[in-house]
Amino acid sequence: MEQHIADLLAHPKVRETRDHMHHRIAKHDHLLRSVKFSARFARLLRADERICVRAAIIHDIDSRLGTLRTHGAVAARWAADQGEPHEVCAAIISHMYPLGPAPTTREGWVLVLADKAASFGDLTQYLRGLVNGTSQANRRRLQLSDPYYRERSTRRRRQRLRERILGNLLLRRRQIRARIGH
Repeated sequence: MEQHIADLLAHPKVRETRDHMHHRIAKHDHLLRSVKFSARFARLLRADERICVRAAIIHDIDSRLGTLRTHGAVAARWAADQGEPHEVCAAIISHMYPLGPAPTTREGWVLVLADKAASFGDLTQYLRGLVNGTSQANRRRLQLSDPYYRERSTRRRRQRLRERILGNLLLRRRQIRARIGH
């Protein structure tokens, strides 16, 4: 299985997913879990294992550039730009079924099932981490390393500062009005 994706595992875009949050865990963990399930389901459904595992490792790349329904197309576009075959891209586009388009190939169905199974595994990993204390530490680490959350927390701090300043101005205005009898 790993021989099919060794080049992708070394790709900077895939490697950076180690620092991205997805389902409250590292996106890289979700992608690797999807690969594992894809390989198993491909054998069960007699699908092309190479296509399935390549689609699985790519299926959520740049997912934040799309919506829940469209991020498969974003990842498929990236895959096509990297020279991936049409079968890989087709499987990626439909991985959000039933929220997205229906799969048209066995490999597409494999990825749909593998992504759902991996998501349950992600939840299990997160819940287990709540018990042993690793989930919150990982979440904090990912929020600091993930550019999306770094920008988001900066925006939140700015918004709180604006609210505090505005609140102080409104309070002063009321105090002044109260003094002059309005």
